Amino acid sequence: MTWFKKILTLIALINLVVSPAFAGAAPQWSEKEKAQLEQYRNYLEPLGYRMTLDSESKKALVYDKNTNKLAMEVPFAKESQLRKFSPNSLNKMLMDEMVRVKAASKSSWSHSVRNLPTESAIFFVAMGAVVAGQLITNYSQNPTAMQQHIDHSLSPLGVFGFFTFMYSQGVTSNVLAMYMKNPKFHHMIPYLGMTVGAFLQTYLSQVVSDPNVMACAKVMIGGKVSDKALAAGADQDPCSKAYEYLVVHKKIWEFAPGIVSMLISSGLAGMAQSIVTKTVLRITGVDIALWLVPGSMQLKGIRLLLVKGLQITAFVALDMWLNRIVVSTWKNMYDGAAFYDVNDRINEQVNNLKKSKWSGSDKDLQAEIKDFRKKMTDWRMMNMSEIYEAHQNWTNALQQLTSMFNTSHSFYNAFVNEVRNTHDENNPYKFLKVTYPLNGVTAKNLSDDRKDLYFIKPQYIESMQIETVKDTVTLAEGILASADSKYIFEPEKKRLASILGKLRSDNRDVIGTGLIELNQEIFHAVQNLSASTQYRDALRTIQQSLGKPDPMMEPGRGWLESYAQAPMNEETVKGARYYRQVGIFMTPKVTDYLVMQMICGPDIEKGEKVVKNSVGFPSVFLPPQIKNSSDTFTVCDHLGMAPLRAKDIYKYSLQTSSSKKYEGAIDYLSNEIRPTVLNSDTESFQNWWKNKTEAQMQQAFEEYGKSYDQIVAKMVKAIYYPGRTFFNGRPLVTNPVKTVKIYFDKITRDRYLEGGPIFNGGMNASFQEERVYLALLSELLNPSEKFDVDMAKILEKEVTHPVLKEVDTQFAVLNGLIKRIKVVQVEGREAVESDLENYQLEEQLTHIQASLKKASDALGVGDSESTASIKLNKQQRDLAVTALEQLQSLATEVMMYGSMANAVSWSKIRNIKKMDIEQQKFNNEIQARLSALRGVAMPGNH
Repeated sequence: MTWFKKILTLIALINLVVSPAFAGAAPQWSEKEKAQLEQYRNYLEPLGYRMTLDSESKKALVYDKNTNKLAMEVPFAKESQLRKFSPNSLNKMLMDEMVRVKAASKSSWSHSVRNLPTESAIFFVAMGAVVAGQLITNYSQNPTAMQQHIDHSLSPLGVFGFFTFMYSQGVTSNVLAMYMKNPKFHHMIPYLGMTVGAFLQTYLSQVVSDPNVMACAKVMIGGKVSDKALAAGADQDPCSKAYEYLVVHKKIWEFAPGIVSMLISSGLAGMAQSIVTKTVLRITGVDIALWLVPGSMQLKGIRLLLVKGLQITAFVALDMWLNRIVVSTWKNMYDGAAFYDVNDRINEQVNNLKKSKWSGSDKDLQAEIKDFRKKMTDWRMMNMSEIYEAHQNWTNALQQLTSMFNTSHSFYNAFVNEVRNTHDENNPYKFLKVTYPLNGVTAKNLSDDRKDLYFIKPQYIESMQIETVKDTVTLAEGILASADSKYIFEPEKKRLASILGKLRSDNRDVIGTGLIELNQEIFHAVQNLSASTQYRDALRTIQQSLGKPDPMMEPGRGWLESYAQAPMNEETVKGARYYRQVGIFMTPKVTDYLVMQMICGPDIEKGEKVVKNSVGFPSVFLPPQIKNSSDTFTVCDHLGMAPLRAKDIYKYSLQTSSSKKYEGAIDYLSNEIRPTVLNSDTESFQNWWKNKTEAQMQQAFEEYGKSYDQIVAKMVKAIYYPGRTFFNGRPLVTNPVKTVKIYFDKITRDRYLEGGPIFNGGMNASFQEERVYLALLSELLNPSEKFDVDMAKILEKEVTHPVLKEVDTQFAVLNGLIKRIKVVQVEGREAVESDLENYQLEEQLTHIQASLKKASDALGVGDSESTASIKLNKQQRDLAVTALEQLQSLATEVMMYGSMANAVSWSKIRNIKKMDIEQQKFNNEIQARLSALRGVAMPGNH
């Protein structure tokens, strides 16, 4: 522990210097003092210091051995004072303080565990109050805030995060209370504790996510880097790598604006509490009201809610308000100025390669260009962070609505067409009346290019599936004839023989019954511990030989299954969010849910709503009913009974108001679908859907638009912000390379800093980035004496090379399209007006890609080198490829700006004009597929 004693000695010496109690000089040095001085000298010598005594001033002088400069002066105090700071005394003091801190930590842990439910509820209510306030004052920013709040609060991660917040806040508050003796600052303690708690809750996971951080922590307490840590990515020297991650790569620096925001919030909240405590509470008589509440538990609960709940609410609300301001200001000041260094490094690295005649390593340049791309993306995202966040929130709010609308429309249309085929006596394909007994059975010798037949038209491959069943029966017979069969019990052999007897049948429905019995027998054999091992193995072997048999013996149910699994329906079915129970039936699959909605959904012909809105929650689309409007069924109500299985939907008896009975939902819908949906007019369903269902969606989106317009208007302004914001400058620190220039406007005399090189407006910043890549490509096509890009002035220079000029022109055309989105005044509010269609943006992106293809061919990095106008070596080719890739990514990003800003109406979100264009292509493709299938034999038994 020698090093520990040396540190304690230095602490004692520092205290001797800075403490006013040590200013009085001793009249003379006793032998004890001299011995003590000698002891200090012995501690300081190994640390690189020497100490001499000044007899006249009665003090010790400490010098640096290497530079012989005076490091400190130590005036002498009384022996009693000195003894307080001896190594042993300091060691005892530190140990006593550590015991107090440990006790505070233990107390906080105990409190956190004991009061987690109560304080979680308080935190939930407090945060809910903040969210409710946000929904009232700024609904357009996050329409699903309450849903997010509930989901996060009730999730395991949310509970653990709050526990971390509560524990760390408690430890910090306890420790501060121990040392902050001035009562004037006591109101700050809970808020400073919340700052530490919020920091750990928010950022701790990001810090410890790096494996080297955790490995370094273990090394610092005497441990070793484990093999598990090395496998997870830790280094043999984890502390160096952790330092590189946190400091060199500025991970900790990313936390700075958040910490500053929380500290400011703490100060403001503490100040507000001090004012409220002194004035408002006394005037309103809250304490008197609390005295009147009966019961100590109620009293404590209300006090806790008012005090701690209001503290959390104030802190969180202030931080939410300040965070964006602080982060934006911070990043403008520091990230904006950082682009000067990026600019210099790119110029330097390109010129170094030019000096080496492009034979040197281009590793640093490649990394710098990719980092530049990331920094520019982050820069634009920061400048439009409010818009990005709001757009994502609106996307989440409307995702369930739009996805279920699209899924419902596609399925309803297909189902109604199948009902029409069922009623058509001339149509031989009545799939809603067909059973699918071989569903899931592998088709023997089916080529890979025809496997979509399982889902598009499974009837076409039933003959191949029957061949698989026959092969499986032969396999099973071989198992029964083998030597191991003697270990299978006789009752088991009989049950297996019964199953095989059904599988040998020529009747497809009998085969399906056998497959059902096989699945049931496997289930029972697994559950039955008395079943023989050989019997279980035989059943599994038979099942694996068949594939994954799942017979659909209810008429029409197999068609639903094939619809949901068909590749052509993947986009409409995938991602659809729906309720897993309708009425008394479980609906595990989206097709089950949609069939039940056809019976139990809202009746739009009676004015019922298909769009469900709740403030703070995502909007929901409820597929409408298409059954006979005069029929009413109790199955649509939750009767308090255990829900029935999904397959019961297709065989549960339904009786109409006219006493007709049908076996299952599909049988009923096939015969009792309402005439307005299905009649002699082949377009009857489409017209009904458009006039009734889609009309409600259009109306809903008109209401959404009034709030969403606020976000889009901000976005359009942010995209075309004309220059740089005030804080987009260099920090007030002297730069050893470049001095900070201070300008004075002759008219206003306002002082401002030299701005960073990159504009705050999204489009200008995008064109600056585009010109940097074009400058790099131009350097390859037309080498200059010295590569010198100035990002701040790069837009002032014209692109001269014809191939690159075409790229720049196509980017300009994309910019011109986006400029057609304008902010106008409608009924006293800002709204967006646009004649632009989203598919036009997509088409322009293809034009940019075509121009980049020409540029790649000219550089010799495209598909054909014959069109190259210059021959490049490996380093030059790599640079060209990297620059072209970044231009491609940039074009996609800019197009995204237009798509986001243009999605302000139902027709634009649906991209209806593009859908009309694509629909004909889709119809042609389907017809071509069906034509190719006409030569395949259909099974005879339906």
